[in-house]
Amino acid sequence: MLRLHRLRHHAVGRHVLAPCSALTRNACAHGTFTARQLSTSSARLAQVKFAHWIDKETGKLDTAKLETKWKTRWAEAKPPVRKPLTAAEIDRLFYVLVMFPYPSGVLHMGHVRVYTISDVLTRFHRMRGKHVVSPMGWDAFGLPAENAAIERSIAPAQWTQQNIATMKDQLSRILTDFDWDRELATCDPAYYKWTQHIFLQLFKNDMVYRKDAVVNWDPIDQTVLANEQVDKDGRSWRSGAVVEQRKLKQWFARITRYAQDLLDDLNALNWPDHVKSMQANWIGRSEGAEFEFALDPPIPDAQSKAISVFTSRADTLFGVSYLAIAPDHWLVSADHLPAEHANHVLKRAQEMLSGSSGGGDRSQRTKDGVFTGLYVAHPLDSARRVPVYVADYVLSDYGTGAVMGVPAHDVRDHEFCQINSVPVHISVVEPETSEFAEESKSELPVFTGQGVLRRIPENGIYGGMRSADARTTIVAAAAAIGSGKSVVNYRLRDWLLSRQRFWGAPVPIIHCASCGAVPVPESDLPVELPKNIELSGRGGSPLARATEWLNCKCPSCSGPATRDTDTLDTFVDSSWYFLRYTDAHNTQRPFDAMAASSMMPVDIYIGGVEHAILHLLYSRFISKFLWKTRAYGTAAVEHDSTVRSEVKEAIARRETRGARNGEPFTRLLTQGMVHGLTYKDPSSGRFLRSDEVQTEKGNVPRVIRTGETPTMSFEKMSKSKYNGVDPGATVDAYGADATRLHVLYLAPPQDVLEWDTQSIVGMQRWILRLGRLVDTACASSARESIVCALNARNKWSKEARETYRHTHVAIQHATESLEASFSLNTAISALIKLSNYLATVKDCEHPTFGFGLVCLVKMVAPMAPSIGEELWEILIQSKCLHNLGLVDTPNSRIFAQSWPVLDASALKDVSATVVVQINGKVRFKLEDMVPDQDQSELVQIASTMPQAQKWMFEATGQPKHIVKVIHVPNKLINIIVK
Repeated sequence: MLRLHRLRHHAVGRHVLAPCSALTRNACAHGTFTARQLSTSSARLAQVKFAHWIDKETGKLDTAKLETKWKTRWAEAKPPVRKPLTAAEIDRLFYVLVMFPYPSGVLHMGHVRVYTISDVLTRFHRMRGKHVVSPMGWDAFGLPAENAAIERSIAPAQWTQQNIATMKDQLSRILTDFDWDRELATCDPAYYKWTQHIFLQLFKNDMVYRKDAVVNWDPIDQTVLANEQVDKDGRSWRSGAVVEQRKLKQWFARITRYAQDLLDDLNALNWPDHVKSMQANWIGRSEGAEFEFALDPPIPDAQSKAISVFTSRADTLFGVSYLAIAPDHWLVSADHLPAEHANHVLKRAQEMLSGSSGGGDRSQRTKDGVFTGLYVAHPLDSARRVPVYVADYVLSDYGTGAVMGVPAHDVRDHEFCQINSVPVHISVVEPETSEFAEESKSELPVFTGQGVLRRIPENGIYGGMRSADARTTIVAAAAAIGSGKSVVNYRLRDWLLSRQRFWGAPVPIIHCASCGAVPVPESDLPVELPKNIELSGRGGSPLARATEWLNCKCPSCSGPATRDTDTLDTFVDSSWYFLRYTDAHNTQRPFDAMAASSMMPVDIYIGGVEHAILHLLYSRFISKFLWKTRAYGTAAVEHDSTVRSEVKEAIARRETRGARNGEPFTRLLTQGMVHGLTYKDPSSGRFLRSDEVQTEKGNVPRVIRTGETPTMSFEKMSKSKYNGVDPGATVDAYGADATRLHVLYLAPPQDVLEWDTQSIVGMQRWILRLGRLVDTACASSARESIVCALNARNKWSKEARETYRHTHVAIQHATESLEASFSLNTAISALIKLSNYLATVKDCEHPTFGFGLVCLVKMVAPMAPSIGEELWEILIQSKCLHNLGLVDTPNSRIFAQSWPVLDASALKDVSATVVVQINGKVRFKLEDMVPDQDQSELVQIASTMPQAQKWMFEATGQPKHIVKVIHVPNKLINIIVK
């Protein structure tokens, strides 16, 4: 394989060059090559011209044949032999991870975009000398596959495997280069065996538990839904059914134990600020106080004598008008409610739990409530009684399941009081300034800000205190009498793991009447899904009906027992797949500690912003848990005598260089969605199919039926809007390379991409221009090697210097875009500018032209792989690279080459055009000036110009007095004369 060297002895900087061959050295000594040395037979050149791929009649590139050629070559390459990484490889390692897809069976343009971005970064970093890991797999469990299997009367496994095969072929068509030897699928027992193992590790460490919990129940799909899967009208996001509230035994993971770690470690991550804010808000740390409101009168045999309430606004404690408890709070019971209220309260509470009150996320509801007939005593004023209400917006599993209502200082509480006729207590906090007071009156019915406690009897000794001081003092007073304390609360709730569906990893727990919940022995993993089970989509979990699978013996007492019939949330499957990639075929453990420690954390994670909260949060949690329990990381290998000391040191360097404390993803790139052009009937608003619209001259669309101009917009692609674009058809029509370039060029990765098929022809034309440039270079052999030319750089023509500068400007912009900003559209723009300049070069035999073209082809290659490979092969076979002194072997591939290295000294302008102003008005320009001349030199030069005679000299020929000179280097000089 070709080894390219960076010559360090040139004063101009480092260049990606091969050392001079004997031919090159001899030519350098004599100043030129002989005609015989540079000649190549015309027959040979005819065979390697890029024009060979262009149809003479249509002028179009035969992309299908060209791409097939290179896909065949790539497929012939032997798969790598995976060995433990050396210290040097760990130091060079770069882990590129793209969010693995759900195998729906069809790639859409969003897939094309994200996998093209991933592929470009993979190829770029390989050319930069990194040891790149770029795996791919399938997020294959989940309800969609189960529903599809029911509709088609086919097993979910069969449907999923068919889709995986189809999508792998589609990924090949867009020329992606993944480490397929690391491939995994979450529905494979070889994978979910270890998902179950991780669950058992959580169980062993008291990080999972089972409890009764109110859940969102979809009565059609017969499964539990997360709050995010319920719309604002209280309907299932998938089936459309009105969601019910039920109590079921559910498995939860104690993610709340990691809340502070998850919050603190966000700061060190190189993630977009808005994503870190979303994570921080979801965790929702709030410092406040917990107060005890004693039941008044006490209830005999109650589990508690008081209701605990958390608040972040202890300064408003004296403004409390009511307490609100959850519909399933322990007090909502016939045993605790006053007899005259019990029936009505229980009925209303059940309505709230069943969902008939409306809404999806109950915490967002504001109006539904009922008085319980109960009262509590104020924590700091026992003579004051506060009524207790059941409120729909209070959740039993969030905080204490009770909140205090302060209607004068909370908008939701104010609305609740208005709807439920709760007497509104007076305001206890007022603004510090009258200006703020006017603002608050105009915007809100209540004052919600910080301020000063009013000097009123209700506030007692705390009147006049600022809010911050009052909070501290009030909490201290409550703590002194045992009715309050300072606490930190989190919005984050424990992770609900249970799903009542078939197509998922079974929970590895056995339930025994004598022993309780017993973990499945590790030797019995995986607990596989039963075969040949009938799926109907009705009647709860299908696993509960698989009696042969369900009934088993207790591993502890050998008595009769049953398997847990829940399956795990698919977020569990995707919370650790990046670790499995590091050792994808290990049959003894989820991954080898050495392998995972060598590769983690991921250097860059690429995927949709829609996963910015839950998937990333759960992945961080599981990764931190495994790191803390020494499944991987520096601590996991420090006492392993089989690991060499230099490898341990390299692992430690990698762990401290990237994300720390078990964080899995150092850097995050969230790509925007792809929107398609959408047509609507201007009268009815109905979405129009493409065959219902005709484009007339001037690209003016018309509705064929009416002749009207349709309403046009770019919207998220969907079948219902008829605005989807088939990636396969696009590749067939324009080629994979042009499709990739177009996707990258239309918008920065982070932005929404408005797909426009018509403009893709621009990328086709650019590819043809690149081919013509290469053919030109092959027909015009370089007079000498670039090494020799650099030794005589001071003798270059202006064009040669400008060519060299343009090349390195492109290198600078493309490198920065691919390495730092990810503005891949900017990188392509820089390469187009370079190609446009090279097309104007007259002396194509000067080595700077060939060198510029070689750098251009290298930089194009990651974005257009088959075009890059073909152009490189032509440059090799035509001897163009050999004549430039850039290649040693005839069969070297472009992706074995080094990325061009920037020569910063080349960025300096070869010449400058300086605008000359006299008294602030443009009078003439100084063309072709030596850059960076000082102002005195420029004034002297300007004064000698014929145009200066009128403005800088008197009629007598005497120079005018120069009062002042304003100089902008290399751009402008303003001479003020008098």
